[in-house]
Amino acid sequence: RGGVARGAMAGAGGGQFQEFSRWAEGGAQARELPALLEEHRTRVTCGAEHNAHVNLPQSAHVYSALGVSNSQSVGEFKEGFDIRITRLGEEVMEFEMVGASPALANAVRRTLLSEVPTMAIEHVFFRNNTSIIHDEILAHRLGLVPLRANPRLFQFREEGDVSTQDNTIVLRLRAACARREDGSLEGERVLSGDLEWLPAGSEMQDETSVVFSENQEDRLKRMGDAAGVAPVHEDILLAKLRPGQEIDLEAHCVKGTGDEHAKWSPVATAWYRLCPQVVLAREVAGDRADQLVARFPADKCPFAVEGEGGSRRAVVKEPRGFQETNELVRALSGEEEWRDTVKLQKVKNHFLFTIESTGILPPWELFRDALHVLREKCEINLRNLQDQMDTG
Repeated sequence: RGGVARGAMAGAGGGQFQEFSRWAEGGAQARELPALLEEHRTRVTCGAEHNAHVNLPQSAHVYSALGVSNSQSVGEFKEGFDIRITRLGEEVMEFEMVGASPALANAVRRTLLSEVPTMAIEHVFFRNNTSIIHDEILAHRLGLVPLRANPRLFQFREEGDVSTQDNTIVLRLRAACARREDGSLEGERVLSGDLEWLPAGSEMQDETSVVFSENQEDRLKRMGDAAGVAPVHEDILLAKLRPGQEIDLEAHCVKGTGDEHAKWSPVATAWYRLCPQVVLAREVAGDRADQLVARFPADKCPFAVEGEGGSRRAVVKEPRGFQETNELVRALSGEEEWRDTVKLQKVKNHFLFTIESTGILPPWELFRDALHVLREKCEINLRNLQDQMDTG
């Protein structure tokens, strides 16, 4: 039976079966997959029409018939995991996360979006609003203004809690429009920079029930924050006024997370993509090497020609390719001439991560806070598991 099966597979698979046969000679001691299966396990192949091998095998026993375990110990994860920062600015951070599963990368992304707390305007008390913008619309616009206030120095305000200097920030907005003698308008545009921090607390205590027992500015300085509270950007347009119109209000900020409302999300966006990989599956030599390089712009070509005369051959100059021309590599892999030669792949456990902060906190602090949130969740799960084991 084995001989018949071997003959049938050889006729159908050819080189792939020969590769498997060489691998199988290792017998029960073999601990690595054949090269083709390993490629399918670790790489997505981006074809001209569709992507192949997009799934990531999760089960530890998926390759057990071949004598290979797909499991990963904690030690193996620690050894293979790495984070490499490639760009670091005040509002943007880019890094590579290597050796992680899509579940971990997505957990970091979702935590950044919805579970890292910030301060945002939640309640707006209007004294006067004669502008054309309704109170509800203006309150909504105010809520989306990012505020430079360290959320770690404030407490969450739960339902029924008294508003104090520990859990509430009070801002005031007073704006009016008038016509100057020369006919021009003064105060026509109401901007986020017009919001004024009231460290002494609410000026409408009877209506808001917000009473500070300590000046908030003194409190923050005592806790090491001398910057105070202010909008991140002072040029966000809130409303436009005409002569005789005015806005007078008090806005109260509380601590929250993005899973309740997007105004508490600390990032403009957090996203990742798989690391691309340009591959030459076969040797490309002579005039074909020149033809391959000629298919790309000179400054964005992932290939180069090495050697001279008849020994010329194409090599991959830029393994990740270029963002502008990787789609050309994908399209080339669909042409008959290059189908078995050129490949665009993506590494399944290598993520190129980008964090764009709204400016509330630097992106590296947001990343650190997200990891702290994930760690706390893991510790809670471990305690719950231990409790279940103890109760048997």
